[in-house]
Amino acid sequence: MEKVHDPFSITTSTLDYWEKRNRRNNFFELVYILEGAGEQQVEHTHTDYKKGSIFLLPSSDCHTYRIDERTTFLFIQFNASFFSGEQDCVIDFGKWFCRLNFIIGNYNRQAGELISNENDKQHLVRLLEMLMYEQQRQDGHSRRIMQGLMVAVLELIARNVATVLPGEQGFESKRFADLILHIQYHLLDEDKITPQYLCQRFSISANYFSEYFKRNASETYQEFVLRSKLKLAEAKALYTDISFKEIAYDLGFTDSSHLNKMMKRFYQKGMSDIRKQAVLGAA
Repeated sequence: MEKVHDPFSITTSTLDYWEKRNRRNNFFELVYILEGAGEQQVEHTHTDYKKGSIFLLPSSDCHTYRIDERTTFLFIQFNASFFSGEQDCVIDFGKWFCRLNFIIGNYNRQAGELISNENDKQHLVRLLEMLMYEQQRQDGHSRRIMQGLMVAVLELIARNVATVLPGEQGFESKRFADLILHIQYHLLDEDKITPQYLCQRFSISANYFSEYFKRNASETYQEFVLRSKLKLAEAKALYTDISFKEIAYDLGFTDSSHLNKMMKRFYQKGMSDIRKQAVLGAA
């Protein structure tokens, strides 16, 4: 298993061929193709790449590249601790991880470009250039600046992922698709996902909300939120070394035992089984 010891790193590599490692990482990796062409292979999915292609890989994905034309890769590698560990950190780690989980959970349904909007891609390239500058400068302000830049990068990615979701969700109305997107995006912001807030935000009668939600989602609102939080708990177990007690607290469960009970009820596997799966997969 390839490990990154620093919480954040930026490197460039120019390669004529990819040393076959089928690597599994303990970090997230944003890949930007500066020059070249070929194919990225992630698990069983093959995607062509060219100059300007952008990919985001979660830590558990096994991946390699087939290089057809000499390729210059820009790799940005980061793990969860980059957004935490400082008392005066301006980034809310819990909400950030929810954003990243939203991106990974929905981007993986698609093949092809991570950024579909050309203006957003140009903005992203400028953000990457600023990240490289701050990585080299490394003064007392650089870490916070890079944190802010990475949040901007993830928000750009989330916006592009979100633009293609309503058509894929299979719901009968765009309003309900937007409501689901809103819940997924603000899952850890309790004030923004209460039925009262959602009724006001999406112009739904409070008396009709429960029936409206179940008819469209084929499950109750409470079940949907619980399932969404369990998927986020699964991601944290797979991609971080955060304790189960802390995961449970962050997601609003009574304790780790309560979280584990709900995970087994809905997915027939406990938190320890999920983390063990990540360890075995990385071996």
